[in-house]
Amino acid sequence: MALDIAMKFYLRSPLRRDRVECRITQSNEPLRPCIQTTDKTLLSELSNQENKVKKRVSFADSRGLALTMVKVYSDFDDELEIPFNISELIDNIVNLTTVEKEHFVLDFVQPSADYLDFRNRLKADSVCLENCMLKDKALVGTVKVKNLAFQKCVKIRITFDSWQTYTDYDCQYVKDSYGGSDKDTFSFDVSLPDSIQSNARLEFAVCFDCEGRIFWDSNKGLNYRIVRHGHRIPYDPVCVSVDQYGSPRCSYGIFPELPTYSGFDKLGPYY
Repeated sequence: MALDIAMKFYLRSPLRRDRVECRITQSNEPLRPCIQTTDKTLLSELSNQENKVKKRVSFADSRGLALTMVKVYSDFDDELEIPFNISELIDNIVNLTTVEKEHFVLDFVQPSADYLDFRNRLKADSVCLENCMLKDKALVGTVKVKNLAFQKCVKIRITFDSWQTYTDYDCQYVKDSYGGSDKDTFSFDVSLPDSIQSNARLEFAVCFDCEGRIFWDSNKGLNYRIVRHGHRIPYDPVCVSVDQYGSPRCSYGIFPELPTYSGFDKLGPYY
């Protein structure tokens, strides 16, 4: 008995068949490797360049040949002329060095640099120079005194000719902003003469007059000296005094001339 089998064939649409063909189709171009190798021709060119002889420069006289031109230089008979601006600069440097040696400087350590010694001196002598500096041909500074009485007078006695003559300058009272202190502060401003002999000694001391009682601060008998820069004796920073507890008073060692800098416009007590 014959059987008839019916089979269904499903055909894809032309559009979908074209997409499949596009995916299956491969490019005819060969694939390039991702790692590039060095071209042999490039290597050969580099090796040829290295093998080439380097060019050298030589002079004719080194090979025994004659030079095309020869010039002979001799010493100048005339003095070398220095431009005016350079000669002026040299003169200014020389003059500046001379002026630096001639200007005056303080030849003593600031009393307030060692606070413990300063306090002991004020307690024992009732008067002590606090700080001092030279500014614009003038000697300025402050003095501390004990407040022993209301009426008091503080003076600076200074000489410009090795104590052949001297002059007293009154100090001005500086009002204490806090009040109630057992110490008073006085300031002074002494103008230096325009001409001072090179061998003359400039020295001063502080006088404190309180109701007929006279107290002096003469820097422990040495007086406070002002000398020219070239005659100043350098201080040894190692020689720093030590207090009774064994701690060094290092304020002088670190800042030996701090109050003498001309940058301070306001001069007053430091406490």
